[in-house]
Amino acid sequence: MWESICLTLAGTAGSNIGKVLQKKGSVILPPLSLKLKVIRAYAANKAWIIGFLMDICGALLMLRALSLAPVSVIQPVSGCGLAILSVFSHFYLKEVMNVIDWMGITLAGIGTIGVGAGGEEQEASSISIFQLPWLALLVAILFGC
Repeated sequence: MWESICLTLAGTAGSNIGKVLQKKGSVILPPLSLKLKVIRAYAANKAWIIGFLMDICGALLMLRALSLAPVSVIQPVSGCGLAILSVFSHFYLKEVMNVIDWMGITLAGIGTIGVGAGGEEQEASSISIFQLPWLALLVAILFGC
């Protein structure tokens, strides 16, 4: 379980920080288009390329984490990536954060530890093909379709 949580934290941090680097790199770039000159400008921009690669690597780490643990564990932990992004923005982009921001980041970290400590390995239950229509009907009734 802890391996998937660490992969999730690394993946979500990579994706979020990668997007910030792409944004910072694209400030001096022209609007994205399929013109060769524009594509070369993006490919030559170091910050944009590093951000792009971090975003892709983060997504791959998230996929690996999802193969090891249920979505009910991975998705809440991925919210901690926003806290990591906040800390990154504070130090790298020099954004000012107040006490409430720092408290939120701390609570996100504590929540991640709680999910990891409380999570347990789960076994997949099998559903008969004959039960699927009843399940679909129940969902339709619950959501008022």
